[in-house]
Amino acid sequence: MSLLPSMPSPLTRRESAATLVNRLPSDAIVAKYHQEFGYDAARYFSGIPEVGVYECQDTGFRFFFPFSLAADESLYRTLERFPWNYKEDKWEHDAALLHVKPGQRVLDVGCGRGSFLRKARDRGAAPTGIELNRSAAEVARSKEIEVSEEMLDAHAKERPEHYDIVTSFQVLEHVCDPRAFIEDCLRVLKPGGLLIYGVPNDDGFLKFANAPLNGPPHHMGLWTRRSLNALSSLFPIQVRSFDIEPLDEVEWYQAVMEDRYLPKKWQKRIYHRLGGSQLFRRFLIENAGTIAGHTILVVFEKTGSTAR
Repeated sequence: MSLLPSMPSPLTRRESAATLVNRLPSDAIVAKYHQEFGYDAARYFSGIPEVGVYECQDTGFRFFFPFSLAADESLYRTLERFPWNYKEDKWEHDAALLHVKPGQRVLDVGCGRGSFLRKARDRGAAPTGIELNRSAAEVARSKEIEVSEEMLDAHAKERPEHYDIVTSFQVLEHVCDPRAFIEDCLRVLKPGGLLIYGVPNDDGFLKFANAPLNGPPHHMGLWTRRSLNALSSLFPIQVRSFDIEPLDEVEWYQAVMEDRYLPKKWQKRIYHRLGGSQLFRRFLIENAGTIAGHTILVVFEKTGSTAR
């Protein structure tokens, strides 16, 4: 398989709108997944020696190609073993809850174990979830939350313009066809309703991190404030607010920054010998609230009907 210098953008679907900006060797990706998670990702890359990183010139959205690399359930079953995979308390959940009012119908797409919807119900909202991971969906149902194990497009046909708020946390970056996904989110949302996405912030330190989960087969897209803001020119929505999570992963951030600015072993030796690591850690802890962290949360308002 050879990578072309340009291709259609999955957001605008305009021909040659996305250009090749980077190439990633597949064997290095496979090795990282095995080393860090004990997961054999080799089958996704069969016959694919390298992965293309493309950028949509209209929106700034970056994505990985080929799209066939997107993970199946086996990867998510593996990641379930790690405690960080399904957190009960998340910054993005609390930030989104500020927009939820009693009596509103709320749909969370990719609701996981239902932690956000449980909080939304406690605020007096009527929660519904969509979750394709059966074990996670069963946990959410044990919290007395309605959860559908169906594709979003099927749900949209059953409940057009039904919800006051549609949320999706840490899902959009997994989607190979973000345009279709966003269209389906809008189909179930009432005009004037809120569409809330939480995604990894590729404007922050993540863009410097050699993190295998921020690429295929786990993530298929990279989102920034620019690319999220551009959605308002493609869909009947307008931006209500952007929020950036304050830094929480201090150790991870420190490791990424030290690797970026101290690439040589001798630099690191001098840095540690002079106590630079301890001083930097103290600085990060004291200033974490002012440093951009992992997640960006965007709130859109739907400005017109999308019913079919």
